[in-house]
Amino acid sequence: MRRADLFSSVFWIILGGLICKWGYRLDLGTLSEPGSGFIIFWMGIVMMGLSLSIFLITLFRKIEPVKRASLWSGVRWHKLIFVLVSLLLYTYVLVPLGFLLSTSLLLILLFKFIEPQKWSIAVAGAILTVFISYAIFHLWLGSQLPKGILEFFMR
Repeated sequence: MRRADLFSSVFWIILGGLICKWGYRLDLGTLSEPGSGFIIFWMGIVMMGLSLSIFLITLFRKIEPVKRASLWSGVRWHKLIFVLVSLLLYTYVLVPLGFLLSTSLLLILLFKFIEPQKWSIAVAGAILTVFISYAIFHLWLGSQLPKGILEFFMR
């Protein structure tokens, strides 16, 4: 495992350096007026930094035998299937019911049945999350969210 971590971190350091070079060639610009390579360049820097930290940790840590467990052991399949079905249904009801109602229902379901919470916490958390999201995306950023049957609230 140690050898694989060392080689993979060196690979990612080199790839991060190439990404930095590519971003630099695309023009960095300034902080107030970033160029087309600005994000690419800084993504490469972050990539190299994280890879370097993995390399150094691997280089200086003591080797201990690792117990290998099955990748799929402990997976709660019924909850995974419940989340997938919930998200699929959410995509179908988002436009007819609207963002406020459909997202509230989805979050209540997830808060209540995935990691069970009290009904009051599930409902309050869902409503608070939906209205904060609504405020950020619709009111502040001006995104168009589906109005659905609660059209009079979203003017």
